[in-house]
Amino acid sequence: MKINKGQFRLSSRSKNFKFELHRGHGHLLDYISNRIKWHLYPRIHKVSRYPPHVDVEISSACNLNCPMCYTTTDEFKKIAGLGYMKFDLFKKIIDECGRNGVFSIRISFRGEPLLHPQAFEMIEYAKTHGIKEVSTLTHGGTLNEEKFEELIDLGLDWLTISFDGIGETYNKIRAPLTFEDAVNKIKNYQDIKKKRKVVKPVIKVQTVWPAISENPEEYYNIFNPIVDQVASNPLIDYLIRDTDITYEENFTCPQLWERLVIGSDGRALLCSNDEFSEHIIGDANTESIFEIWHGKKMTEARDLQMRHMGVAKINACKKCYLPRKTETDHKKIDNRLISIDNYIDRMQEVGK
Repeated sequence: MKINKGQFRLSSRSKNFKFELHRGHGHLLDYISNRIKWHLYPRIHKVSRYPPHVDVEISSACNLNCPMCYTTTDEFKKIAGLGYMKFDLFKKIIDECGRNGVFSIRISFRGEPLLHPQAFEMIEYAKTHGIKEVSTLTHGGTLNEEKFEELIDLGLDWLTISFDGIGETYNKIRAPLTFEDAVNKIKNYQDIKKKRKVVKPVIKVQTVWPAISENPEEYYNIFNPIVDQVASNPLIDYLIRDTDITYEENFTCPQLWERLVIGSDGRALLCSNDEFSEHIIGDANTESIFEIWHGKKMTEARDLQMRHMGVAKINACKKCYLPRKTETDHKKIDNRLISIDNYIDRMQEVGK
């Protein structure tokens, strides 16, 4: 069983190890324990009392229109909606998670979290109410040096910046953001961390592979000196256009033992790949995290996964990239061979 299938790191092993040490800084033993559970529990099908991690989507809205993203589609806007999580609901979730040993939360899922007018207050609330690791994924457009310093003060642990391509490729995908401005801001964040002698938030940049496939080493050379980790992903069928899909045999998804996902409206989704809210397993507005995690719908989904029947019985699983079969390619970066797993019959072209 592959855990964290899809993403591959361009950084060296030593840099990746340093990234993990810095990510766990301040609670390293708890972090190591969490990582063991993350990788072990799905393999032995152990359901922890509370999820090791909870995704709390504070915004399903985004202010960009990237050509490969499902949030731009009418279907997503109709089904999932475009909104912000209410602060009272966020507090309810965090209070329960913090009291019961949930190690980490991520305040991002489908939209741009830093659009939420109370995003920084939410980070502060989580960090002061028992959550050891708070992270987020962002396109970085709303961030600047002043706000980054505030994130340091609030104790944000991990910041991932989606950064697709170099130069005009980036400008086209991430319009109206611009490549030069975006790179300069990240350089400045690194300088701020050095000046303040802090290691957090650790900064990772990631890109879809087709945006850099012609020049991956150039991308790596730009970011390796100014971030803690550089990573890439094959392009997923986010727009649900693939028809010929080859699946892994006897596949069991690890996510149902790793994490719980709460959408911006409070509904609990099957997993972090149920982007269109197709398989609702509960509602955090009226149920506790404990009730959802151990509830009938989640238990039934785990049972189907253990019997390798997720793709056959759950529509969200059928559309997901995790059960898809992959083929491996290799690229040389910094005199190291990088393994790239791509999905069979998956076109690697942005917008396709």
